[in-house]
Parts: sequence; structure tokens; C-alpha cells
Amino acid sequence: METRDEVTAEEAPPGWVLSTPTRFREVWDLPLLALVLAGVTVVVGAAFGDLLALVTGVVTAVIVAAGAVALFVTARRAYVEQTWGASWDLHRTRVVVGVTAGAVVMVGSLVVGILFATVIGTIGAVAQIKGFARSVPRFDHSAVASAFLAVTGACVVLVVLGLALPEQPVLPGWRAAVWVGGAGAFAVFAAVLALVSARRAAAAPLE
Repeated sequence: METRDEVTAEEAPPGWVLSTPTRFREVWDLPLLALVLAGVTVVVGAAFGDLLALVTGVVTAVIVAAGAVALFVTARRAYVEQTWGASWDLHRTRVVVGVTAGAVVMVGSLVVGILFATVIGTIGAVAQIKGFARSVPRFDHSAVASAFLAVTGACVVLVVLGLALPEQPVLPGWRAAVWVGGAGAFAVFAAVLALVSARRAAAAPLE
């Protein structure tokens, strides 16, 4: 005989359905947060006072702002329709925007030379991965694995550039040291996290 808890567990909808906005303020909270992050990246890039930092901040802001628009559009659709299909689209958008913004900010921090920002971003990413439950869809883990794989590739490029390019105004010695030492360490770390996430994706349910 099935217990009440077993019946309830079987009938309970997935977490991504339960996170569907039911109040309008839940539609714009994450997009607003993304826009704030985009603004911060521009301010930080401008504060460094060199062209590379400013361009990196602007490019990062554009990518994050585009994610904010995508979040708002899909969240509003899920709020209006209240269907599983719209909820799943919103979930996928949240995951893609989240891992993309995290990867872009992480790489952008290394490009500018802000090593501690990369450390904070990595700690947050690791905490998120550890918080994943067994019921998280395979899509989530695959997206995280892809993001860390992209970070690994970007870090390798920074290491090569840091070693190959001569010292110049946009690449002073301290920034080159971050590119070689910091990006090198994070390339290894991100590669390990990509592998862990890929293995979890293979064992996770499809949805």
C-alpha cells in the first residue's frame, strides 16, 4: 500500500514548474538583477581607466543585458499562460542566462585583472553545483558543463596571450601575471568542474 507521502511525491510537479511566476513582481525581479549586474560591469570597467577594461565591461554588460531581456520575455509568457511548456522555456532561459552571465563575468574579470571577482564567481558556481538535487534535469547540468568548458578555453587563450604579448599599456606586468597565473589555475579548475557537471548530466533525468 502506498503511503500518503509517496502519493504526494508522485503527484508533485517538478521544481521548475513550481518556480513559475504567479505574481507580476516575480516576472521582473531576475531581469532587474541582471540589469544591475550589467551596470556594475560598465562602472567597474570604466573605473580602471584603460581601454581594454572599458571595452570588456561594455561587452559584458551587453551580453548580460540581452539575457535580462530574454528573462523578462519568457517570464512574462510563463506568468500569462501558466502552462508547463511556458514554464519549461522559462526554466531553460534562466539556466542559460545564469551560466552565460556567470561565465562572461568570470572571464571578463580575468581579462580586466580582477582576480578576486573570479574567485567569488567560482565559489558561487561550486555552491550552486553542490546544491543541485538528483531531480534536476539533465539540461541544467549540461548547461553548467558547457559554461565551464567555455571558461576553460577562454582561460587557455589568456595564458597564451599573457606569455606571447610584450608588455604594453593595455597589458602591464600585473595584468599579464593575472592572465598567466590566475587564468592558468582557473583553466584547470574549470576543466574539472566541467567534467564533474558532464558526468552528472549523463546520470540526471531528462526533465
